[in-house]
Amino acid sequence: MRAQPALPDYPSNSRCFVHLDARLLPHWHSLFDICPALLKLDPPEGLNLFRAFMTWAYRNQPPLDWTYHLNVCRWLLSSAYRTQIDEEPIEAFMAAAAARWVLTDDSPAAGIVLSWRDCTLFDWKGHPSIATQQPALPAPAWDFAWCPLNAQGTFSGWLPVP
Repeated sequence: MRAQPALPDYPSNSRCFVHLDARLLPHWHSLFDICPALLKLDPPEGLNLFRAFMTWAYRNQPPLDWTYHLNVCRWLLSSAYRTQIDEEPIEAFMAAAAARWVLTDDSPAAGIVLSWRDCTLFDWKGHPSIATQQPALPAPAWDFAWCPLNAQGTFSGWLPVP
């Protein structure tokens, strides 16, 4: 049985957002360390973008598991910044989600494939045991989808990202 991850601790006190206090720094880094290009959307420090994200995070409580960065993508694509979002930040956050899955997954799966629109991203626990050429995959039915892969890289169908 898998242990449930700790519930997120998103501060609700709006005074925390005036300046970045120590409790907010991990959340700030979870955005801007993964994708520094976000700072270009709200120079110089991304504080307005960060405040909007934290307000959304407090309301929606995205889990702090491997799906966290995909939920950041969902927020970006529905935020006031959506018209300025291209593939770069989405791919960066997809890579972060896949890497976190690789580091935390305890299933027998050997890898993961993530999908958004026509972008697919593969990641593996250890070195991939299959050829680096991946087959074309069907379009998923959801905004973001994933599939665990066995050691042969067998695709078994898209699953929705919770």
